[in-house]
Amino acid sequence: MPDIASLALLGLTSYEAQAYLALLGRPRLSPPEVAALAKIPRQRVYDVLESLAAKGLCMVREEAPKSYAALDPGRALEMLGQERTTELERERDRTRAAVATLARELGPVFAAGRGQNDPLAYVEVLTGSARIGRRALLLAEAARERVNSCVRRPLILDAEQNAAFMEVPLARGLCYRALYEEAALDDPLLAGWIDDLSGRGLVVRLARELPLKMQAFDDEVVLLSMQDPTAGEPGFTAVVIRNRGMVAMMNLAFEHLWESARPYAG
Repeated sequence: MPDIASLALLGLTSYEAQAYLALLGRPRLSPPEVAALAKIPRQRVYDVLESLAAKGLCMVREEAPKSYAALDPGRALEMLGQERTTELERERDRTRAAVATLARELGPVFAAGRGQNDPLAYVEVLTGSARIGRRALLLAEAARERVNSCVRRPLILDAEQNAAFMEVPLARGLCYRALYEEAALDDPLLAGWIDDLSGRGLVVRLARELPLKMQAFDDEVVLLSMQDPTAGEPGFTAVVIRNRGMVAMMNLAFEHLWESARPYAG
């Protein structure tokens, strides 16, 4: 028997899903019977059943007393699924159009605001792996000449994000250097990435230990990712800094670590 959450994926409310499951188990049911079996308030059950009928999941038997019967779920749910997919595609198109319109209309407001003196305008704090992952990929896509990266476990990004984060700059011929901790070679996933990407232009060296995760993009921006020491599961806070002095300092630290690290032989 499917659960309520499965039917909710097709756009049914919890009451509609409960009523539909109740109807499936009987040849026909009156509204009070549906209310009792599905534990739906009697004042709501009539609207719920009419909504199910409108969605093609049940039929109304106009008799005394009025009753409802479920339609074959094989066909009814397939049609409902097609309608749901179409509606989601329309919603996606509406969302994209709204994003484009808002970006166009709010862009001048943002540009005007840059004229205000904000001493922290060059600092952006990010929490949550999804937000950090999106920003990291955007920074990698915007890099023009080189990326210097310190990589240590645990990883923030998933396998697909990590691959894109490195493959995008490499595909454009950027100089990409990555420092890994020697223990990374004990991780089959990381070792596989290192082998694969070093064959596509990634220059890898191995250090005994790295102090933190860091990616410096050109001379313009640096992304620092710090693990929360108090979290039960790995949690991270990332800081994006657009300050040439800070980026220069982090690149100097990277060069110091790079010189003392051993080249990866493959």
